[in-house]
Amino acid sequence: MDVFSKMMFGDSPKQTAENEEQQEEEVSETNDDEETIQYMHIMDQIGSIMNSLDQIKPALKELAPMISAIKKKIM
Repeated sequence: MDVFSKMMFGDSPKQTAENEEQQEEEVSETNDDEETIQYMHIMDQIGSIMNSLDQIKPALKELAPMISAIKKKIM
C-alpha cells in the first residue's frame, strides 16, 4: 500500500491485526523480563533475611530462658 492510500484510508485490517500481534509479543517479552527481575529481587531478599536470622539466633537462645521465666510468672 502506498503512502497516500495509507494516509487517506488507514491501514488495512490485516496489517492492523499483524501490528497488534507484534505489539502483544513485545509486551509479553517485557513482562517476562520484569517477572525475572522481580524473582531475582525476591530471592536476594530471602537470602538477606536468612542471613539476618543466622546472626540473631545466638541472641534469641540467650533470651529464651528469660522469656520463659516471665511467662511462668504471668500465668
